[in-house]
Amino acid sequence: MKKPKVAILYIALGRYICFWKDFYLSCEKHLLNCEKHYFIWTDNTDFDFSKNKNVTVVSAQKKGWPYDSLLRFEMFLEKKDELQKYDYMYFFNANMEFINDVDLSEIAPHLWHTSGIVAGIHPGKYGDILDNQPDKFPYERRSESTAYIPFGCGKHYVCGAFNGGTSTGFLKMCAVLSKNVRIDIKNNINACVDDESHLNAYLVDKEYLLCGQAYGFPEAKLRGLSPKVLAIIKIISRHKEDPKYGGAAWLRGKTDKKMPDTAFTRMMIRVCRVVACFIPNKNLRHKVRGYFGS
Repeated sequence: MKKPKVAILYIALGRYICFWKDFYLSCEKHLLNCEKHYFIWTDNTDFDFSKNKNVTVVSAQKKGWPYDSLLRFEMFLEKKDELQKYDYMYFFNANMEFINDVDLSEIAPHLWHTSGIVAGIHPGKYGDILDNQPDKFPYERRSESTAYIPFGCGKHYVCGAFNGGTSTGFLKMCAVLSKNVRIDIKNNINACVDDESHLNAYLVDKEYLLCGQAYGFPEAKLRGLSPKVLAIIKIISRHKEDPKYGGAAWLRGKTDKKMPDTAFTRMMIRVCRVVACFIPNKNLRHKVRGYFGS
């Protein structure tokens, strides 16, 4: 039986290319029972595996925040003619990495998922889902935005880091969201969580496959987990603030100085996170939590 053809969509602009090698190797090893081809949008010209037969490099230029993320659906449509030849396609954030085997059947929508889409639950919002409190989700609440979701609607909050589906379903979604994003830009509106807000708005009234925490588990929360728990985690979201990746500020081009990977740096990061737990103001809490090295 012929294996399904899968397109892996990946954006690595600027210094985010540092994540590519480990992502590629991990996906090659752990995403099973499919024929994979990688489409990487990047402004880098010389990097690992760029000449491989299963890698297509798409030239892209940094547009700055939030457009590097917000315009991703538009970027994917640039390759629509090629992408529609695949059975499935999946987008992964640059900092994602497979750590255990994932059979394609685990992330492939079924017939009853009529949208043809799969999306990963947001690990930071999992508790609210269990408590059935969607009004706490950070949906876009301004009716002026095409990403608007009114209170009283919604079941889940999905993250923008992992989504995909059938080629037909995914490209249909990209066409709708690309148009919606451009309407918002024209009206000088930026949805509260950028492309993630638009993704949630598209899925709010649709049937889709929802993948749990195991398909986007935060790297920072791996410490202390038992081998039994680690064995069921499939994909991790690498911690961009970690000194081993240079720190978030370096990755985003805000500084040319990498964060030193020292015991003192790691201690200060942990101190900021602990202090942030005692700050009632949400914005200040977020600022303090990511202050050191961000």
